[in-house]
Amino acid sequence: MRIRYLFETTIALLVFAAAYALIRIALSEIPPLTLGAIRFILASGIMLPLVLVRYRGNACKIVRSDLLVFTVLAIVQIVIPNALQNIGLEYTTASVSSVLQSTTPVFTLLFSFALLKERVGSKDLVGVILGITGVSLLSTGGNLSGLGGLVFVGNLLQLGVAASYAASGIVGKVLLKRFDPVFVVTVSFVIGAFVLTGFATWQEINKWPSSLSTEVVVAVLLLSGLYCVALVSWYDVLQHTSVFRLYVLLFTMPVLAVLISVLVLGETFTLMDILFSALTLSGVAITQFRNQK
Repeated sequence: MRIRYLFETTIALLVFAAAYALIRIALSEIPPLTLGAIRFILASGIMLPLVLVRYRGNACKIVRSDLLVFTVLAIVQIVIPNALQNIGLEYTTASVSSVLQSTTPVFTLLFSFALLKERVGSKDLVGVILGITGVSLLSTGGNLSGLGGLVFVGNLLQLGVAASYAASGIVGKVLLKRFDPVFVVTVSFVIGAFVLTGFATWQEINKWPSSLSTEVVVAVLLLSGLYCVALVSWYDVLQHTSVFRLYVLLFTMPVLAVLISVLVLGETFTLMDILFSALTLSGVAITQFRNQK
C-alpha cells in the first residue's frame, strides 16, 4: 500500500475508533436518531460548499440511476448503521456489540466474492478467522461464553450494522468508478441527513433537549468534522484497492479503541489484551501482505 493510502487509512481508522467515545458523550443528552441527523446535517454543511466551489459550472452529471445508487449508499452507510447501532445497544452490551460489528470484513468477503467477483484466497480466509478470533477474545476478555447468553434481538441488530457497512463498501466501489470520493461522500451525507431528520422528527421530537452542555456540543462538532475527513480518506483508498483488502482493516478497530481508552480515559491494558491484539493484527497482516513479495 502506497504511503499516501497508508496515511489516509490510518487517519480514517483512528477517527472511526475515536467515534465510539464521542458518540457515548453525545448520547448522554441527545436521542440516537436525532444525534445522527445533527451529525450529518453539520457534515453536509461542511462538504456541500466544498463541492460547489470545486465543481462550479462543471458539476458531475447525475442521471436517475445514479441517484438511486447514491440513495442506497446513504441508507447502508449512514441511516441503517446509526439507527441499528444505538437501538441495539439497548438490548446487548457494548463489548459484544463491538465483536459483532467487527464481522464487517466477513460480510465484505462474501459480498466481494459474490457481487464484485474479487478473488478470495486461502490466506484471506485464514486472516479473517484470526482477525475475528482476536477481536472476540479482546472484546470479551477471553470469556466467549458471554456471547451465547445475550438477547438475540440486540445481537442481530449489531450484525445488521456490520452487514450494512460491508454493503456500503460494495455500493461505494460502484460509485467511485464514475465520481470522486469528495462528491460521493457529500451526496451520501445530504441524502442521509434528510432521511435521518425525517425519522428523528417522527420518533424523537418529544425527546429533543432544550439545551446542550459544552462537552456534548464539542463531541458533536468533532463527530461531524472528523468523519468528513475520515470517510473521504477511506473512499479515496477504496477507489484504488479491493473492497475486501481495505475493509479487513476494520478488524483493528477494537484494538485502536482500547488504545484510545488507555491514552485518553486512563483505562488498563493487560497482558492478555496485548496478546489478543497481536492475534487480531496478525490476521490483518496476512491479508494485507499476501501479494507483496
